Formats: sequence, C-alpha cells, structure tokens
Amino acid sequence: MELTQEIKDRIRKENIQLVGITPVERLEGAPVGRRPTDILPTARNVIVAAVHVLDSVFDLPHVRYEYTNQFFILNSRLNSMATRVCEFLESEGYRNIPIPAAYPRVNKDLCGVLSHRHAAVKAGLGEFALNNMLTTPQFGSRVRLISIVTEAELEADEPYKESQCRKMQKECKRACVEACPVHAIGDDGVINKDSCLRYQEQIMPWSAAELRCGLCVSSCPIAKPKWKIPAGSHSKEVQVIKGVWTGANWTAADFDWPPAIDSRGKSSYHGF
Repeated sequence: MELTQEIKDRIRKENIQLVGITPVERLEGAPVGRRPTDILPTARNVIVAAVHVLDSVFDLPHVRYEYTNQFFILNSRLNSMATRVCEFLESEGYRNIPIPAAYPRVNKDLCGVLSHRHAAVKAGLGEFALNNMLTTPQFGSRVRLISIVTEAELEADEPYKESQCRKMQKECKRACVEACPVHAIGDDGVINKDSCLRYQEQIMPWSAAELRCGLCVSSCPIAKPKWKIPAGSHSKEVQVIKGVWTGANWTAADFDWPPAIDSRGKSSYHGF
C-alpha cells in the first residue's frame, strides 16, 4: 500500500533503522487499559519504530552514564519523529496518538500505557529474549522503541517467530541473568520489576528520574559487533557485565550518591 510505504520511508529518513506495523487485534490480549483501542477507540494499527543505541557505549568504563545519555538522546529523536509522522497522518485525515518512548513517571503497577515491546514483536521487529527485552536480529537488545496508534489503514508486517535468544543461551551462559545485580530475571524470563526498581533506587538513587541501569541490555551478546581493538576491564560496571557481580562490596558510597529514596509498588503483569 502506498501510504504504508510513505510512512516507513519518512521514518527511515530520520535515521530510525527499524519500523513495523501490527493490527490492533494482535494486541487485544493486553491488560485492560493497555490496549491500543483503550487509547484510541477507532484505532486500526500500531506503527512501531526502533533506533539503534550506539554499541560503543557498552564497552566504556562508565556504562550506565553513557547508556543513560543515549537513552535520553534517542528517546528525544523518537518522540520528535513520531510527532512529525502523526502530523502527516492527520493531514491525510486520520487520528493518531504517539506513545512516548518513555514516561517521566512510575505507575504503581510499573506498566506502560502501551507495551512497545509486545507491539514490536507483533510488528515483526524482534523477539522477547530471556532478559524480557525486545531483541532484534540486527542490534540485539540495544534499541529504543516508540509506537504510534493510528486509524490509518496500513499493510501489516508478519510477527517475529524466530528465537536467536534460545540458540545463544548455551554459548552466553545466560549472561543477562548473571549480570543482574538483584537476580530480577527468572529462569523463565519473568522479571521481578519491584526488585529491578528497588535496586535502582537504593544503589543508584538518582536513577528513578535520571540514571538507567541497562546491564540486562549490555550483557546480551546477540548481534554485538566485533571490534578491531578489544575492550579492557575498565570498571566494576564492566565486571558486572562479565558476570562477576559481588554486591557486598559495591555500594552507593563507591559513586558518592545520596541516600536511597522510597521504593514503589510491585507489578503483577509479565512483560507489560
């Protein structure tokens, strides 16, 4: 369809590498209030786009700082792109709602308005890996996502059905599970979101609003580049990625951070 190709071309021209489309029916199994039609009752499709996080940041001494920089830079790029696409679709006569790449607040159930990851899998961008993140064949988990809920009649992409993660688990020895400082990733891929957030608040108390952890992202070996110059063991953050976390001797004092803030509620939804 001509409109479908026009949208994809516009997104790719903004240096957003991946884009897919899923009908809203594929996401009707989401919790009530988290479905595309809960956001826009007349919605027909969800456009999902993913931008690659620079691979280099995951080999730097202060992984979290550099990942956080990329997090905000790329979220801003995605949000701006989505607004422009929605403006174009409005000019074509369709209502649309852009779902931001990240929300500046934490819901009590730690659940987004719409799951970008579920939408991305249904739109053919990648799979749910053991780390519960969207993992793409091109960039692994090192992507940021955004979605647009639209009335536009578009040509859908096929859902992603492969599993590179399962194939890699023997080789990587479940690197994401080992890298998580609070063992929030279960063997079945279910995430204890409360533990994940509690870690960020107690060990890295600025992170609820500022700093991002990202160790489950950086530890995943899928589609990682082969560098001409090998990375060294620069810091404790790199050691965590290599699976030798020793939480007892690493505290907030190591980074001169202020006291921890209160924890939030616990999620009962897997993946949402």
